[in-house]
Amino acid sequence: MYDLIIIGDDFSSHVAAAVASRRNIKTVLISEIGLGEICTIGGLDFNIDSTPLTGFGENQVCHSLLTELGILPIEEQGDLSNPSYQIILPEHRLDFFNNKELLIQEMTREFPQLADVIKSFYDKVVKNSDIVNKWFHNHHFIQPQNIKDYFEFIKLTPHLIKYKFDNMKFKWICSGNDAFRKVMEAQQALISLISKNQDSIFSHFRYSTPLRGIYHFSRGKQTLLNSLINEITSSQGLHINNCEVSSVKKGRLIEVNFTDKNGSTSNISADNLIVSTKWDKMNLVFERKKQINLDSLIRPIKISHHPFTIHLGIRSNCVPEKMARHVAVITDVKKDIYDDNLVILELSSPDYEKTTFSGKSSLSATVFLHDDPMIWSNENLTATSRSIIERLEFFLPFLKENIEIFDIKESINISRKQLSIVNPKYQFRNSFITGFAANSNETKFSNIFLTGASLLPDIGFEGEIISGINAARSVAEKRK
Repeated sequence: MYDLIIIGDDFSSHVAAAVASRRNIKTVLISEIGLGEICTIGGLDFNIDSTPLTGFGENQVCHSLLTELGILPIEEQGDLSNPSYQIILPEHRLDFFNNKELLIQEMTREFPQLADVIKSFYDKVVKNSDIVNKWFHNHHFIQPQNIKDYFEFIKLTPHLIKYKFDNMKFKWICSGNDAFRKVMEAQQALISLISKNQDSIFSHFRYSTPLRGIYHFSRGKQTLLNSLINEITSSQGLHINNCEVSSVKKGRLIEVNFTDKNGSTSNISADNLIVSTKWDKMNLVFERKKQINLDSLIRPIKISHHPFTIHLGIRSNCVPEKMARHVAVITDVKKDIYDDNLVILELSSPDYEKTTFSGKSSLSATVFLHDDPMIWSNENLTATSRSIIERLEFFLPFLKENIEIFDIKESINISRKQLSIVNPKYQFRNSFITGFAANSNETKFSNIFLTGASLLPDIGFEGEIISGINAARSVAEKRK
C-alpha cells in the first residue's frame, strides 16, 4: 500500500515523484516506456529532448525550488552555454550571448536599420522578465488561486496593459522586415511549447532566455533524471519501468493493474494518483473530458506538432568553429516557420567528444510535424529524414560527406517512442481574465491530480519542473 502512484514517462512525472518522496510520501512511479532522456546510436549518445534547459541560474526558479527541496547538486553539474543559441537564416547568423549589451550589438550588426527598436525591445524584455519571474516565484500555478492572489494580480495589470501596447507596436515593426520577424519567431520555436497565440507577457520571459542562461549537463536531462530517480529510491519509493498499465480503478483507494516486461501481472494501490498529461492512456482514468476539470473544457489543450529527430554521427572537422550547441535554422524567410521551414540542431559538447570517439560529434536535427497519422508513416518519415539533410546542406556545406552514422529506422523508432516524453507544440487559448496560458492540475476526483508541461506552457521547460512540484504539493496539502 502506497500513499501515491504516479504514471508518466516525462520529466515532470519524475520531478513529482522525487518531490513527493522527499516529503515522506510513500510513492511509486510507473514509467511504461522507461526510455529515459538519452539514447545511444552507433556508440554515440544523443539527448531524447533537445529543448534547451533553463531556470538553473542562481536565484532562478528551477534552481531555487529544487535546491530548497534538497534535490540535485546543480552547482556541481551544470555548465552555462555562451552563446546560449544561434539563429541562422539564408543571409543572417546571430549569436545570442548572455550579456545584454553584446546581444544588442549582435542584433544591431545584422539589422542596423532597427538599432533603436532592438535596444528598446531588450530594455522591455529585461524589465518584464523580472516582473514575470517575481510573479511565478510567488504563484507557482501562474493563475491566481484565491482572493489574495487576485488582489496581487490587480497590481500587475498596469504592466500587462503596457506590454500589450508595446507588443502591438513591435509586431507592426516586425511585419515590415521578414528576416527580423523570422529571427524572433525562431527563438519562440526553440524555447516555447506554444505554436501560436504567444501574446502573453510571458513571451518576454522567453525572449530573456539568453540573458538568464541555458545550461548543459554532462548527459543532458538524463543527468537530472538520474538524480530524481535516486531521490525516489533512496526515500523508500519504487520506480517501475518497461511495463504496461491495463486498468486504473478509481475511488477512495486507487488501484492500478499492470504487466511487467516478463509478462507478470501485478496490482498496486494508493490513496492518491498523479497522471502525466502526456500519458496516452488517459481514457483509463477519465472516460470523458469533462471528468478532468473545467479548464479542459474552457481552454482545451491541443497538440499541433510533434518533434521528429534524426541522429547523426559526424566528423568533427566539418562543424563550423563557432557553431553553438543549440541552433535554429530557418530556410526561407517568406514561409511559415512550421511549413518545413525550421530545423533545430543540437551539437555534442567538446568535453563529450574527448571522452568518446576521437574526431566524432553527435548532431541531432529536429523538425516539427503535424499531429497527423499519415505524416508519421514510415515512408513519409524516411523522406523527411533525407529532406532535412538536403535543407541543411546550404548552411553546413560539408555535412553530407562527413556523416558516418545515420540510421533512419532507428531515428524513426526513437521519435515514435519519445512522444510520451518530449514536449510537443501546443495550441492553447490564454485565460480571458489574466491572459496567461496555464491550466489547473486538479481534476473532478479529489485524489487524482495532473502533471506535465502542458499545464504551464507559457514558461517552456521550467513549466515541466514547476508542474511536477505543484502536483506533489497538491498531494501533500491534501494529506494535512
